[in-house]
Amino acid sequence: MKRIFGYLMVMAIMTSMAIYMAGCGGSDDDPVIPDPPDPTVLEVVVRSSADSSLVDNSNVVLYQAENNEALLRGMTDSNGIVRFDVDVGNYFLNISAQGYDSVPPENIAPIPFFVAAEDTTIEGILLNVMENGGAAGYVQGFVTPAVNNFLILAESQTNQEKYATVSGPDGFFILYNLPYGTFDMDALKSGFKMDEPVTATISAPAEVDTVGIPVSEYQGSVLKGSITFLASENSTVDITLLDPETRAVIPGLSVMSDVSGLGYRIESIPDGDYIAWASLKNDGYVIDPDWLFKNPGGLDISFATSDSLELPFSVTGAVTILSPTNPADSTYAFMADSQVPTFRWTSYSSAKEYFIEVKDHSGNVLWGGFNANGTVDHGFIGADADSVIYNFDSQPGTPALEPGKIYQWKLWADKGSPGATGFVDELISSSEDLRGIFQVPENAPK
Repeated sequence: MKRIFGYLMVMAIMTSMAIYMAGCGGSDDDPVIPDPPDPTVLEVVVRSSADSSLVDNSNVVLYQAENNEALLRGMTDSNGIVRFDVDVGNYFLNISAQGYDSVPPENIAPIPFFVAAEDTTIEGILLNVMENGGAAGYVQGFVTPAVNNFLILAESQTNQEKYATVSGPDGFFILYNLPYGTFDMDALKSGFKMDEPVTATISAPAEVDTVGIPVSEYQGSVLKGSITFLASENSTVDITLLDPETRAVIPGLSVMSDVSGLGYRIESIPDGDYIAWASLKNDGYVIDPDWLFKNPGGLDISFATSDSLELPFSVTGAVTILSPTNPADSTYAFMADSQVPTFRWTSYSSAKEYFIEVKDHSGNVLWGGFNANGTVDHGFIGADADSVIYNFDSQPGTPALEPGKIYQWKLWADKGSPGATGFVDELISSSEDLRGIFQVPENAPK
C-alpha cells in the first residue's frame, strides 16, 4: 500500500506540474516579454598628456551639442573615469582639474562627438599639465536655485585677471587653478541676474573656498540691429555676446539673424559689459575686418537696467584656409605633419597682400599679425602666394611650435596700395574665427 500511495502521489504532482506549465506558457496568444535593451552609456576617461596617468577629481560637465545646455555633471573617480547614462545624440564636454589646462582650451570652441544607441561610447581626454606653476587653490559652490549652464567668472581683486568655468545641471561649479587671493564672483546667463555681490578667498591655510551665488529671473536688456552682406550672398549668421576678458560665450545670448528681414534681436541680457560678435560659427562669413581694424572697441557694449541698444553688423565671405585646420563642421584640432607646418589657403579675389598670425591655445600671438598702427609683423606675402611655412621670415624671438600642443592660425586678405606693402591698407576678408585649429604631433619632423 505504501508503494501504491507513493506512486499515486508522484503521479499527482507530475500531473499538476504539467497542467501548471501548460497554463503558464503554452498559448501562442500570451505576450512575450522582450529582453531589456542595452543601456546607452558615455564613459569619459581623463588622463595626463605628460605620462598618460589617470586624473581623478576632474570636474566633467556634459552638454547637448544642439542647444549648448548642460545635461549632466560628475567627478572622475580614482581610475580617472566618470560614466553618464544618456540618450543617443551629439554632445560635448567641459573638463577641468587642479594643475591642468581645461578642455576645451580658452578661445577654442568645444569638440562635439556622437553617442550611439545601446552601446558604451568611450571618450578619452588628455589634459595638459599647466606650464605656469606656483601656489593655487580653487573655488567651488552652487548657483541657487539650481539652474544649469551659467558662465561662472572669478575676477581677481589684485590684478583684475578673470577665470571662467560653467555650472552643471545641479547648479554646482568648481573653478580650479586660482592663484591665492580674493575674487569677485559673477554668474551670467540669459534671463537671470545675481541678487547680491559674492566674493571668495583662497590662501595657503585655506586652499578652497565654498560659496553660494544667489540668482533670480530677470527681464534684462535688448540688443538689436541689421546685417549687411558685403560682396556676398545674403544668408543667416549668428550674433553672440562674449565676456570681454575670457571671450567665453554667455549662455543663452546667441541668436540667428533673420534672412528675410536681415536683422536680429537678443533679449533678456543681464546687466554688464560684453563684446558683440557676428558669425562666430563656421558658416563661410566673417565680420568686415576693415571696419574692425579702423574701429577698435566698436563692438564693446554695456547694459544697465532694461536698456535697449542697436548695433548693425557688416559681414563678408571668409578667406578659405586649407591646412592645417579643423574642418568647418567641428573643432577637432587637425594634426599637422611637421613642427614647422606649411599654411595653405585659397586665393581671395582682389587680394594684393596677405597677413598671417599664429597663436597658442591661450590666445598669445607667437608669430605674425599686425599692430594697432597697421604695421605688419612678418615678411611680405604677395597676391600670388597661397602658402607659407611657419616663421618663413625668421622673426627674432619667435618660439618653435611644441609637439603635442594646440595652436590656431588666421589669415587676412588686403587690397594693398603701391608703396604700402607690409602695412594694413584695406582689409577685405579674413579666415573664420573657429578655423585653423591644429596640433603639432609628438615626434614631429622639424
